[in-house]
Amino acid sequence: MNKFVFLVIVASVSACGVIKDRSTEYAQAEYGKPLIVPESLSDSKIRSVFPIPSVGSDREVADSFELPRPPNGTAALSKEPFSVESVGGQMWLRLETSPGKVWPLLDLFWEEYGIDVLSEEISQGFVTAYTANLDSELKAKITEHQPEAPIITEATFQASLVQGVRRNTAELQLRVLDSNQTKQVDLAKLVAPQNPKVEQAILSLIGEFVTSEDLQNRYSLLANDIGGDARVRLMKTQSGDSFIELDLSFQRAWSELGKALKSAGVLVSDIDLSQKSYFISYLNEESITKWYRTSDQSDEKSKERNYRLLLEQSDDKVFIRVKRLNEALDIETGLELLNIVFEHIS
Repeated sequence: MNKFVFLVIVASVSACGVIKDRSTEYAQAEYGKPLIVPESLSDSKIRSVFPIPSVGSDREVADSFELPRPPNGTAALSKEPFSVESVGGQMWLRLETSPGKVWPLLDLFWEEYGIDVLSEEISQGFVTAYTANLDSELKAKITEHQPEAPIITEATFQASLVQGVRRNTAELQLRVLDSNQTKQVDLAKLVAPQNPKVEQAILSLIGEFVTSEDLQNRYSLLANDIGGDARVRLMKTQSGDSFIELDLSFQRAWSELGKALKSAGVLVSDIDLSQKSYFISYLNEESITKWYRTSDQSDEKSKERNYRLLLEQSDDKVFIRVKRLNEALDIETGLELLNIVFEHIS
């Protein structure tokens, strides 16, 4: 028995040298001639189960395409539940919640102060309301917030609610018109600001009302689509160049980019509005030593112009592109900068 086992082991070991390793031969394989099936027979047995359709050469390829968004795990960039902001003569209420939650609470605000809704387009986030005699309590609160605001009794309101620039946020613009102003404008669309001090005061009051702890469990499915697509998108051209596309005015885009860079801790060496550019030194203070591993003073290194964030305007869109100014730095770091901006601006 021991002799038999010994012979089996010897045969097995020697077989390793006899059997040839063919694991890489596929790389030298040549294409054979296609199999031709006579017309009288069926080729169903050899036909691919999941065939790849042919693509016509005349198909137009888009100049650019949107990159997939990351999982929606963005934390609120502001500690405050709301704020009234203004850029370029436009004012809005920013809320750290979705339009679907704001809309029903806006309806409650009108009801709270006896303001009648004349018309509303929920999908557009647009509402027109009216009161012949402004509530005395609301008047007092307006004066409390804005002592210099004019006294308005008969008033027509326009409110436009849209998706905010950042994820899970909403923006509300408001117009307050007295009886004379109402006759001079088209109420079917949002007009220019008429009484900015009153409008600012009421926006603050709406912000306080909407974010009240007693009203946090309301939601409107009808208002879920207000605002449509994202207003900030990370795009890439067919040649592989990445850029950020914003559905904003230039002034608003310029302001949002500045806030995003500040929030991200990116070191900005200079700002030049005439060149529509933010000049970037480093992604952050740690990267000063990470990129060059230098012992030079941080304040000197932070003045370097390593990258340029250029804003370009076309019709109603603004594009942010990154330009490398220091050839010693790799292109990937520039792409990282663009991703950081996108994450903090959207």
